[in-house]
Amino acid sequence: MQQARDELTQNLAERLCWQVARRDDRRIARRLYRKQVVDGVYRLDEGAVLDDFFHFLQAVGVMTLLEQAHGAAIQREMVPFVQYVLLYGVKILFGIESMNALPSVLFSDEALMQLVGFNAQQVRQGICQRGTTKRQGARSPGPICPDTLAKNIVKWNLQDLEVVFNGSIRALAKAGVFGAKVTGIADGTDLETTEHYTGCGHVTRRVRLEDKQGQVHAIEVTVHGWKVLVLIEAATKIPLAVKVGKIHEHEALWTRALVTQARMNLAGAARLHKVIFDKGFLDGSTLWWLSQQGVTFVVPAKAKMAVVVDARAQTVVGEDIAVGRRVHTVRHGQGRTACTERLETEVVGITGLTTYDQYGTPEHGRQHNRHDFQPHPINAVVVRQWQGKNYGPGGKTVFLTNASVAEPLQPFDDDDDRSLIENCCITEAKQPWDLGHPPQKSERAVRVHVMFTLVMFALATAYRLQCEREAIGGEPVGWQRWRRQLREQTRDKVIVFAEGHYGIFHLAEYSLLLGVTLKDIPPAIGSRQQVLAKYRLPAQG
Repeated sequence: MQQARDELTQNLAERLCWQVARRDDRRIARRLYRKQVVDGVYRLDEGAVLDDFFHFLQAVGVMTLLEQAHGAAIQREMVPFVQYVLLYGVKILFGIESMNALPSVLFSDEALMQLVGFNAQQVRQGICQRGTTKRQGARSPGPICPDTLAKNIVKWNLQDLEVVFNGSIRALAKAGVFGAKVTGIADGTDLETTEHYTGCGHVTRRVRLEDKQGQVHAIEVTVHGWKVLVLIEAATKIPLAVKVGKIHEHEALWTRALVTQARMNLAGAARLHKVIFDKGFLDGSTLWWLSQQGVTFVVPAKAKMAVVVDARAQTVVGEDIAVGRRVHTVRHGQGRTACTERLETEVVGITGLTTYDQYGTPEHGRQHNRHDFQPHPINAVVVRQWQGKNYGPGGKTVFLTNASVAEPLQPFDDDDDRSLIENCCITEAKQPWDLGHPPQKSERAVRVHVMFTLVMFALATAYRLQCEREAIGGEPVGWQRWRRQLREQTRDKVIVFAEGHYGIFHLAEYSLLLGVTLKDIPPAIGSRQQVLAKYRLPAQG
């Protein structure tokens, strides 16, 4: 006799005990209506975030990528590797810094653990009973111990992890998260560690310190760690490409790899047409390569470069230049003492500068001393005045670009966007998203943690943007505020698990399905007949 689908699902859940739970409100409503046994009923709070988030991952195709993940050199797999991935992803989402904090703040939450595939018995008794007789004191709550998660997640094959990251960005691009023309912002940040991290790089730098007497001293310090390089999309702040190098490696070594990977991830859905760089990425041959690829660039030049001296000199002369001005009015004080101040910004656009010898192929740059050398022209924008601060006729900061400078405020504004990466991606990843606490003190652990954290950052940002677009009359809110609002919206709901599935119901809805008579029913829920009709259940049960 052929087994029923419910029986097959139940056998799979009972024998494997780690199937990732799937949402099916109607199935669970039917069990409640028939007074059948369920695995557990829990108050819905953070589970609401994971529930909708997992649905989003499933809809865009990312969950399939995560389910295909596997670890390297795992001899015996007691838990499918995808569960380590989901569990570590939940840790990242909740911003839990210490691995030792997991048992009390995450592993003990049966509802959350069931969402990532562990059943109630595993949460209470653990996956493995080895060493139970030798244990002194009570066991830590949860299906596994923190060390088990740390040891297994760092075994994630790094190439497979890159596939997950790049596949996730491609999925978001295909889903229409980005516009047709994308502006990228590139920047790097140091991820400092101690010398005890195996495989870390180190660099010696001069730092200026002020003593108690106000005297400034320059000293040399050695810093250990890695460098995280990110190319993000300017509008959404979602990372398009990520690389991790040693802390002593120069940013310019990674520019082409970042741009190439970002273009591949956007291919077919969007086009990377402009990139704004930090000064650390400045490299003439790379800028020339970008120009040949049809990519517009804007990058601040270094003060001692010949092209900077040339640009400032032409700004003073004032011939064949385009001037852009903007006035920003600022209000100070209140009431009778209130006053306004006009802050002016003035920039100058200069075309065809030929004093950047390195702007070309490496071979072209090596020929700059020859008498027949033909330099490639490049454009510049010189900041003469910024928000009321006047830098004189020759200006101060100089931006190099291959874009038109007929409207010089445009490249200037493009570079202003570059500072957003520090506040909207790198800083947020290093602090609330806990980029600086890998599960182990090794190079592999750092790379896995950084890459996967930025994967989750990208997916969570895309998910939040979708929620904001769908909200009627809603306005963009910060991540923490949005999560708090979601908890407020779901505080009267419960999540019910049964046979590897779960359903989410309002408390009144849950009570009506069980046959409880309610005098005060929220208008949004409706009568018991309406609830039964919603889940296609007969009026009499």
